[in-house]
Amino acid sequence: MGNPYTIEPKLRLWSGRPDALSRDYDPDLVQPWRPEYGLRLKPTAWAAEGFREITDIEDGFTVVIGDITHLEDALQRRTSQNALNFHFRLLGSSSIEVEGEEPMTVHQQTLILLLSPDGIAKTERFFSGEHEQSVTICCQPEFILKRFHDSGDKMPKILKTCLEGETGQPIFASTALNVQMASAVKALVENEFEHDFRRVFVEAKALELLLLSLVALSECEDRLERGFVPLGQRDTERVAIVRKSLDDHFLDPPSITQLAREVGVNEAKLMHLFKQQVGETIFNYSQRLKMEHAKTLLETTEESITEIAFEVGYEYSSNFTTAFRRHFGVTPKTARQAAAR
Repeated sequence: MGNPYTIEPKLRLWSGRPDALSRDYDPDLVQPWRPEYGLRLKPTAWAAEGFREITDIEDGFTVVIGDITHLEDALQRRTSQNALNFHFRLLGSSSIEVEGEEPMTVHQQTLILLLSPDGIAKTERFFSGEHEQSVTICCQPEFILKRFHDSGDKMPKILKTCLEGETGQPIFASTALNVQMASAVKALVENEFEHDFRRVFVEAKALELLLLSLVALSECEDRLERGFVPLGQRDTERVAIVRKSLDDHFLDPPSITQLAREVGVNEAKLMHLFKQQVGETIFNYSQRLKMEHAKTLLETTEESITEIAFEVGYEYSSNFTTAFRRHFGVTPKTARQAAAR
């Protein structure tokens, strides 16, 4: 009996030409899916470690999750299918070139919306040493119309162009991932469910990301109409560096002075740039990471509350309990009890 996890049907909406990507990927030995629902792939055409997962939620709605460390430079070519691609890049950078357009850099902590007319070639260049974590939602315009048919006045204007009829030109927009988007992408990459539960989880989180992206793109357009000046590429890169440093060292985060020195700006400007791009202060961002880590420890380990409090930087467990309750609305003890049920 043949392998039920065949590549070609699953790649159609994402790649346009299944035969092209089937040369780049093979089915992974680990398959947390039913064959009719999804497929985990491993890269084979270049040196890389990790996986991509493709989940067909319904006709016109596919989710692609990537967690890949690139060990050498690589090119991946696709052909567009007039599908909307909402690409959420949590980690790693790459370069995308759409036929007839200038290459664009995909930075970490970025949402990119891309629609290319049917049959247009797209090339993505991956760089050696980059650890990519991403989610791409591929959907036909009809899917957006069906799910959000009463929300026309709230749709990003750039989307209305393609939803109201055919467009002969590529559509491109980008904005920073907000806190909720980054959290949803991370949850999808780290998804531990299998089979039916896995599919339900992916669908729920993908719809959450889709909704958040429509709101974020609309808000970005509103700010531009009010004369808001978006961050330039250099400042965007500065915020991305700071955000990654906080993500990597959240238990003992660097000071604002250290972060400002690292990216070459003064402290006041850094705090302004970070709040503008991320939507919360550096302190609140670091605090949220600590609280989420503490919650994970409460739910998955037998460490005492005092030990966990000390691990996330609190000398006294009473202060930790106060901060935890302020963040989650419940005490650490209640959170642990709820997870044990």
